[in-house]
Amino acid sequence: MIQREIQRRVRAAGCEGWSRTTYWADEPLESGFWTSLAMPGLMSLLGQGRIVVLRRANALTVKVWADLEPLLRKSKPDLWIFFCLEGEWKGKAPAVPAVLAKQPFFKAAQKRQWVWESPGMTPQSLRAELKAWAKRRGVEFAPSVEEKLAGLLPLDGARFGNELQKLELALGERQRMETSDLGLFGEPASLDNFAFLRGMLQSSASLDVWQTVMLDREAGNSGMLMPVLGLLQREMRILWMLNAGEDGAVSLPPFIKGEKKRLAAQLGEQGIARVIDLVFQAESDLKSGRKQADQILEFLVSNLALRPGLRQ
Repeated sequence: MIQREIQRRVRAAGCEGWSRTTYWADEPLESGFWTSLAMPGLMSLLGQGRIVVLRRANALTVKVWADLEPLLRKSKPDLWIFFCLEGEWKGKAPAVPAVLAKQPFFKAAQKRQWVWESPGMTPQSLRAELKAWAKRRGVEFAPSVEEKLAGLLPLDGARFGNELQKLELALGERQRMETSDLGLFGEPASLDNFAFLRGMLQSSASLDVWQTVMLDREAGNSGMLMPVLGLLQREMRILWMLNAGEDGAVSLPPFIKGEKKRLAAQLGEQGIARVIDLVFQAESDLKSGRKQADQILEFLVSNLALRPGLRQ
């Protein structure tokens, strides 16, 4: 969703020909990042502008935000930087670091409506995305089909898009979706991600899991890797809290919470910690370029089921 919003803004501004570099704020920022901001002219080739994307900018320290302030004080026509704050929302509002909220450049961005906010894919935004897709494609729904389809689609931006692409291929020239078309989709979305996670953790030989990971790829260089890492991070945080007895901090339907609590008990603290280590290692390998995304993904999926100390 972040990539799509950036692309939308870049296209609307006629800057699609600009070069683009992505940095990650949860790791030490490379010298190239600071050079891009301090001397953007030197980084531009033949008058081409430069786009800099800083992911997970919510991880920046107070000192770094202070160092950024003088660099962002003046406009730079050939530089466009996107700060992506990817922390969890608190209620209905995004969590903006206090030090950032005080910065003049952030206040200016808010005043000029340069700030885009989204809680990610939620049941409400999924329905809105589905309606927007149907309007763009001129697709109509048979009675009750739209509501049923919304319950079957995954709460994951990349996989959501893949499922709609699959539906478009199935519809072909048809402009109306019927009840029979719902057979293209699997279990309800509320259990989809967890079933996928449980399949990876219980058996690396699961054909369904391998088909999902290796064939159902999102557009982009990292394939399914980033969605899988995001899923694992989120689920491991939930399992850790459930294993620690912090059930009250986990807001889930009772049945789903019970299922996750049983898996948390099977994994135990050691098993959950090992999965977290695997995720961090996969992220490090990807960002450093030590391994290709498909190599990391295969290694990750095959190793998730090889955890010591599983409690049967």
